[in-house]
Amino acid sequence: MEKNSSTEDAKGTYPDVTIMEASQETERPIQSTSTVRGLKLRHIQLIGIGSTIGTGLFLGCGRSLIAAGPLGSLLAYMIFCAICWGVCLGAGEMGSFKPVPGGFITWAGDYIDPAAAFAVGWNYFYAGTMFGCADIVGVAGLFGYWLPDVSPAVWISMCIVIITALNCFHVKFYGESEFYFASLKIILIVMLILMAFIVMLGGNPQHDRIGFRYWKEPGPWAAYHTTGPLGRFLGFWNVFKIAAYSVGGPEFVSMCAGESVWPRRTIPKAVKGVLFRLSLFFFFGILACGILVPYNDEKLIQAVKTGVGADASAYVVGMKRVGIKYLPDIFNAMVISSALSCANGFAFVGSRVVHALAVRGQAPKIFAKTTRNGVPIYAFGCVIAIFCLCYMQVSTNAATVFGWFINLSSVAQLLNYIAMTLTTIRFRAGLKAQGISRHDLPWTTKYTVPYSWICLVMLCLIVLTQGWEIFTTGGWDVQSFLTCYFGIGFVIVAYSGWKLWHKTKIIKAREMDFKSFVPEFDALDEEYRAAYKPPTTAIGRFFDRMF
Repeated sequence: MEKNSSTEDAKGTYPDVTIMEASQETERPIQSTSTVRGLKLRHIQLIGIGSTIGTGLFLGCGRSLIAAGPLGSLLAYMIFCAICWGVCLGAGEMGSFKPVPGGFITWAGDYIDPAAAFAVGWNYFYAGTMFGCADIVGVAGLFGYWLPDVSPAVWISMCIVIITALNCFHVKFYGESEFYFASLKIILIVMLILMAFIVMLGGNPQHDRIGFRYWKEPGPWAAYHTTGPLGRFLGFWNVFKIAAYSVGGPEFVSMCAGESVWPRRTIPKAVKGVLFRLSLFFFFGILACGILVPYNDEKLIQAVKTGVGADASAYVVGMKRVGIKYLPDIFNAMVISSALSCANGFAFVGSRVVHALAVRGQAPKIFAKTTRNGVPIYAFGCVIAIFCLCYMQVSTNAATVFGWFINLSSVAQLLNYIAMTLTTIRFRAGLKAQGISRHDLPWTTKYTVPYSWICLVMLCLIVLTQGWEIFTTGGWDVQSFLTCYFGIGFVIVAYSGWKLWHKTKIIKAREMDFKSFVPEFDALDEEYRAAYKPPTTAIGRFFDRMF
């Protein structure tokens, strides 16, 4: 095993790789199909946070503010974060019980139907690649803030090269890169929140105490497409689609289960830590937007319509309104790193999805092959090939391309959450049918089932109604319809096609397998438990609680 650093000793140590010894790891042939356990708790927590804090929050906040106003967008984001809580608590419960590669995709095949794993897996791959494309397009737009005459193709190519370099080595290098990327994001969002409240109290070049001025005029709610209560409700409801893109990412924790160190300890702590921190960041982040700029600001509206650079961020518009000159450039630089980190994360998880499907026999076998370091290199190449769609930005308006990717990824992400929720409900039904108490699980929450049903209903409503503008405002066009509803048809066709071709059946609750894999993971847990050294210092215990 590798020798741990003194920092790890302070937090408590445990082995880095559990599938094989490090010496054996170097002898793995390129044809191997196994990944390695190299992600520690701090990696997974920061991956979960980092995969979410990106262009969706920093640039998408302007879109949500225009649609619903400060209060409407804040409420919509908080409700969606609550939905994510319900979805991911179930994933944490299953992930600590059965921490296998593929995460919720594998569980869908185990607890719903093998055809569900096929449909969910390819939908998640599709969602992840669309998210990644949106972030790369966002990076190109952000560089355009400084160098508008340089072709977006230059920045897109740069992103693809960097992402390739970060994903071609041992998973721990990816984990370390995301740890530091995510740390920068956290610093950025904390700085923006503090800046907003300092500006609010008059700490700006104009010495203007803004307070909650923009909550009074033009008001806390924006009307969308029509006036009155209906317009305010439509604006509020429209934010859910933006929130699905912005908050998408916490399910990364479940996808990391198969490559995590001591999963029965790591996954529950990561789920709770990630969701709590994300809720705080989104609450104060969206609140800060509503403080800095009114929803009817003409510069913000025009920037959102025409581009995806820093000018399209409510934060930057708010800074310029009070005469802050240099912070927008710093903000732009840090958001570039944030967006690049998100794209990097989606490249990682997309390759793991294709690898998991190939191992199950639901994708071409070549995608199951991994390098000596456990990297599914051919699956990763498939992800990079799809990222090349970003070059559409060269010939099309950046805001238009960004909007396409947001709509495509948002719908697919909502369908992923529906699948995760259904899997949780079926998992708990199987436990009940076989007389297995939830207290026998490594980690559980008593609210999982009722919470899951509430989340399922809300998610279905959002998916079915997120394209309402196409049918009610005279704005029908094929392009908008496809970006809003293509994902639903894709999942239905994928599920039905695999089911009919392979004649699979929905797995009965009494026939679910809850035992065959238990000895393996019990032994894995005992191995880590025996090797774990609790921290002995106060700072060590602090880091152990935090990470």
